[in-house]
Amino acid sequence: MLSAVGFILVIAMVALIIWGKVALPPILVILPTIAVIILGLMGYLVPPKAEVAAPMDLLMCLKTLQGYLSTGLNSTLNTAALFTFAVVFFNVLGDAGMFDFIVSKVMKYIGNNVSMILLMTCLLTAISHLDGSGATTWLITAPTMLPLFKKMRISPIILLTYVALVSGVENMLPWTSALARVSASTGVEAREIWTALLPTQVVGLVLLFASVFIVGPILKKRGCGMTDEEFAELKSGMLKLNDPVLKVSKGVLFFDMAFLVVLVVCLLMGWINTNVAFMIGLSIALIVNCKDAKEMTSQIKKHGSNALNMVMIIFSIGMLVGVMKDSGMMNAMTDTLMSLVPASMGTHLTFIIALLSVPLSMAVGSDTLYMVMAPIFGNMAIAYGGTMLAGAAACTVGACVAVNLCLVAPTPYLALGLCGVEMKDNLKYCFLPTWGLGIFLAIVGGFSGAFPF
Repeated sequence: MLSAVGFILVIAMVALIIWGKVALPPILVILPTIAVIILGLMGYLVPPKAEVAAPMDLLMCLKTLQGYLSTGLNSTLNTAALFTFAVVFFNVLGDAGMFDFIVSKVMKYIGNNVSMILLMTCLLTAISHLDGSGATTWLITAPTMLPLFKKMRISPIILLTYVALVSGVENMLPWTSALARVSASTGVEAREIWTALLPTQVVGLVLLFASVFIVGPILKKRGCGMTDEEFAELKSGMLKLNDPVLKVSKGVLFFDMAFLVVLVVCLLMGWINTNVAFMIGLSIALIVNCKDAKEMTSQIKKHGSNALNMVMIIFSIGMLVGVMKDSGMMNAMTDTLMSLVPASMGTHLTFIIALLSVPLSMAVGSDTLYMVMAPIFGNMAIAYGGTMLAGAAACTVGACVAVNLCLVAPTPYLALGLCGVEMKDNLKYCFLPTWGLGIFLAIVGGFSGAFPF
């Protein structure tokens, strides 16, 4: 019965997420609450301070739910803190003009060359996506590069594909919403997932950056490009910096860049936990870039609202995680699925999941894959001698790069609108490159040990 209710719960959540008429927090809170009440009234749950399952009244069901919630929230606190402070940290650096400063310097060295325009697109995407926000990345990259693509007679599909894939691979950073969600649902620290996927991420970014020197000449042969006069006029307009929100000196900008590098190195070396790193990092960034307490408070209020929605989702995941684990539903569902998987395939389970994570994410949405299916796959991996980390990494590697192909998320439609591309063309031209990259990254992950072959 626990398994049956668990699968019904998952199916109901998937259906409501795909339907898109209900926000995530109500789905993640109300449905698990209903499941606990049903199982409690029927006598399939263990009451508080008892050792065996027994029928409970409604009040006792709610008390039991409270215990599950405490467990779940404890597992998500670090993730919520990480995401909150990281989002504000990167936005403060953005308001200080650090990212615009870097882009303007790089633009000086970009010539009238199709490959270099593609390279600039990759670089701008990598810089703008450091805060982990897909919407911010598209709002910065698409309006900046689309006029250049049009002048160069390069299809907007190419812009859409490169921005989606580079930002997708970069989504594996520990402070992004992708890792925040899968970390909250599996209980594996975001930094551990990132460390396991780091070779995959590095290879993916190198591949995408290197590919511009292959794709560029191909596009050139198809008639893409512009005259030197046209390019010079367009480039002069792009070199003009927007006035930053925070008025800081160049010395402060150089400090911000150096500080960011030091912070990333500390995370990479494991010298400090991610949530602590960004709590300290934000505090220093506010002191260095803001002139007084009023400006610091203004920055926190301005960008804290961007993190609030995700923090609510993370805490709501805590409800789901606590109910699924403490009620026994997770173990029951894992046992059921294991009975359906041939024993010979069990040791290869996480690699198979990684190979299929791109179409799986497209079908059910990254939210469902990260928050609902990842812990189930992780428990199955454990049962076959693997780890929860391997299950989490397998779900993450393809879902990250497929984010712009997801039919049930808002950001892809924002990207399509900014690039002037329809979803049918997005799926037609971007699916094979995206899944191809996903399969390649899964193979790299297998060799690097993120998840075994």
